[in-house]
Amino acid sequence: MKVCVLTTGFPRFGGDLFGGFVLDLCRHLLAEGVESQVVAPHQGELPRREVLEGVEVHRFTYILPASWQRLAYGGGIPTNLKQSWAARLQVPFFLAGFWWRAWQCSRRVALIHCHWTICGLVGYLAARGSKPVVLSVRGSDINLLEGGWVGRINRWIYRRMDLVLGVSQDVAAKLERAGVPAAKIRVVYNGVDSRFRPGDQRSARARLGLPPGAFVLLFVGLLVPVKGLEVLLEAVSALADPQVCCVLVGAGPLRETLQARAGGLGLEAQVVFSGARPTAEIPQWMQAADLLVLPSFSEGRPNVVLEAQASGLAVVATRVGGTPELVEDGVSGLLVDSGDPGQLARAITRLRQDGAERQRLGEEGRRRASSFTWQASARQVKGLYEQVLGGRG
Repeated sequence: MKVCVLTTGFPRFGGDLFGGFVLDLCRHLLAEGVESQVVAPHQGELPRREVLEGVEVHRFTYILPASWQRLAYGGGIPTNLKQSWAARLQVPFFLAGFWWRAWQCSRRVALIHCHWTICGLVGYLAARGSKPVVLSVRGSDINLLEGGWVGRINRWIYRRMDLVLGVSQDVAAKLERAGVPAAKIRVVYNGVDSRFRPGDQRSARARLGLPPGAFVLLFVGLLVPVKGLEVLLEAVSALADPQVCCVLVGAGPLRETLQARAGGLGLEAQVVFSGARPTAEIPQWMQAADLLVLPSFSEGRPNVVLEAQASGLAVVATRVGGTPELVEDGVSGLLVDSGDPGQLARAITRLRQDGAERQRLGEEGRRRASSFTWQASARQVKGLYEQVLGGRG
C-alpha cells in the first residue's frame, strides 16, 4: 500500500524534533507494509527530495529565494502568522505550492493522509474525489473552531474527509460538537519510542553538564506562548530555592523574551536554555531530571508527557486538552490549572519534599505508558486505511 502524507511540519534532518511524531508513524507504517511519500514545506538549504530514516520526503518551495520562506517551522505556523506580516503574505503561495506537490504525489498512491487541518484542505483539493482523504487533528488546530471565518473553514474541511482521526478523546469530542459525524471520527493515540526508559540520573547529568545536587525541572518543546513558560519562570521564582534548576530544551521565538524574564526575576543561574537538541538526546534529559513540567495553556495529547512517563519521570502538568487522559491527578502525576504560578509552585514543592510520592507517580506513569507503542498506532492506522479503501471499493 502506498500513501501520500501531507504535513506542515516534518523533521528537517536526522534527530530534528519538529514533526517527529509524523516520522515515527511513517517509519512504523513501513514496517507494516505501508509506504509513505511525505510532502512537507521546504526550508533554507534542505534538499527538495530525500529519504529520511527509510521514508521518502518531498519538500515544496513556496517563495524564492528559499531563504525568504517564513511561514513554516520556527515557532510553527500559528505563531509565525501572529508575529510576522511576511508570513501572512506568503499564505497563498504556500497553499499553491503545497497543492501542486500534493497533486503530483497523489497520482501514485491509494490514499492521502493529512496531519493538521489545513493539510486536509490541500489533500481534498488534490484528490478531487478520486481517492480517500484521512485527516489527523492534533490539538492546536482544533482550538481554531471557536467561531470566526477560520472556524467555518475548518468545519467545512472536516465534513469532507473520509475519516478524521483525533489524538485524544478530548479532540474527538470537540470534533463531534463541531458537527463531524461520529461515524467518521476515530481516536488514534500516539506511541512512545522504546528509547525512553529509566536510567542512571548521576551519569546522565554528568554527560549533559547539569549540577549533580540540583533539583532539576525539565521542559521539552517549542518556546512559544501557548506553552506557558513565563508562568513556569514565575513559579520557579516563587519557590525561592537556589537548588532548583529549570532546564528548557527546545527552540522558538520566545527564547530572548524568556531569557530577559528570567534575568528580571533573578533566575539567571537557575534557568538553563539548552536550545534544540536531537531526538536521540532527549531520553538523556529525561533521565537527568527530577520532574517534567508542562505548563501549557492548550494541548492535544502531549507526547512529551508519554515520553517522560516511559522514562519513569514524575509529571506536573496543566489540566488542558488531552493531558488529563495521560495524567491522573495524584495517581500518575499532578495536574494544576493553567496560568496559575502559585498552584504550579505548590505542586513542584510537594514533589520536591516527598521523594517517595515522586517515585510512586513516576512508576505508575511508566506502567501506564507501557501500553502505548508506535507499532500499535501504526497497526491501527493501517487497519483504518484498509477500512476506508474497502468502503470505496
